[in-house]
Amino acid sequence: MTASRRAPHRDLLLANHRFPCAYVIKAFGPSEASFRSGIEAACVAIVTRDRVQFSERESRGGNKLCITAVLDAEHVDEVISLYERLYEVPGLSLIL
Repeated sequence: MTASRRAPHRDLLLANHRFPCAYVIKAFGPSEASFRSGIEAACVAIVTRDRVQFSERESRGGNKLCITAVLDAEHVDEVISLYERLYEVPGLSLIL
């Protein structure tokens, strides 16, 4: 599997992480139920629900949301696939 233009390059991921590992992704978007469910669905589509933990933080005004997903990643391809799915979530404005 090759990395998309939006996912970090495979070699960069492998140089900075030893798989299996806990991989943290922060997704930013609107504070809406559809954004929350979209991020969760994208993560669960790649790994089972028991291999990802979510936390979230709203902006002061309550209109923006940061969802942190801690993925129990078994291999680099899961991380690349997750980035690709996350970029398909409507409302996504940034991933860190």
